[in-house]
Amino acid sequence: METLVSILVGIGLSAACGFRVFVPLLVMSIASMAGHLTLSGGFSWIGTYPALLAFAVATVAEIAGYYIPFVDHVLDIIATPAAVVAGIIVMASSVVGVSP
Repeated sequence: METLVSILVGIGLSAACGFRVFVPLLVMSIASMAGHLTLSGGFSWIGTYPALLAFAVATVAEIAGYYIPFVDHVLDIIATPAAVVAGIIVMASSVVGVSP
């Protein structure tokens, strides 16, 4: 049952990466540090203070960029491939208890 829940959490968070790239990673970092989310072994770096700071700064930059048209365009160009990578990372880090 835990595997099914972790797969569903991963799918939900990876789908959210398509809307805002860094917000799901920020939420995962906060949840991991608070003890509400268990990350798989190789992705424990998401639940560290440097990652939390990086995701927070990236989220603020992403949201603030929408007020400046040129920055918004650059963010859109970068965010398309970054959303795919972030979705893969979010899904892989949330699935626990499954052998590779």
